[in-house]
Amino acid sequence: MNPPSPDAPLSLVEASRIVLLDPAKVRFSQHGASLRLTLEGDCCHRQVTVLRAFPWSSPERYLSLMDGADKEIGVLVDPDSLPPEDGELLRDALRRRYFVPRVTRILAARERFGTVDWEFETDRGIRRLTTRNLGESVHRPNPGRILLTDVDGNRYDIPDLEGLDGRSQQLLLQHL
Repeated sequence: MNPPSPDAPLSLVEASRIVLLDPAKVRFSQHGASLRLTLEGDCCHRQVTVLRAFPWSSPERYLSLMDGADKEIGVLVDPDSLPPEDGELLRDALRRRYFVPRVTRILAARERFGTVDWEFETDRGIRRLTTRNLGESVHRPNPGRILLTDVDGNRYDIPDLEGLDGRSQQLLLQHL
């Protein structure tokens, strides 16, 4: 019997399997902006994304580690059991992933060559950013709220569109 093709769709049983990672075999390293994961005795993943499986109820436990193709490598149940240097790299990745400034005012927006250059006033200061393909970079989690993702993957939260001043609303709606 031949093994299934790597591109073949997974069965429901295969898709529902959760791989729990052994903290004793997990090592992280930082290479530029990328987090790298080495699983002792197994393999190395060059670009890893860390996601909280339960961001509200258990934000510091049950972390999903995804490879560069957005496929889950496994779940790290208790990151506190990692060696301190690995735990710190993991916490830094989480801080970057979940850093989402809140937009309080839109100062400028200029469209050029299929991108939009923005200047926002946020709760973290003035930010300048670029978006492209607004169909993919604008998310509306609920009515009146917009999450905007820039070309570098940074996210910006506009929690209440109606709460923005008139000029900010006009600039935003002009480019959406």
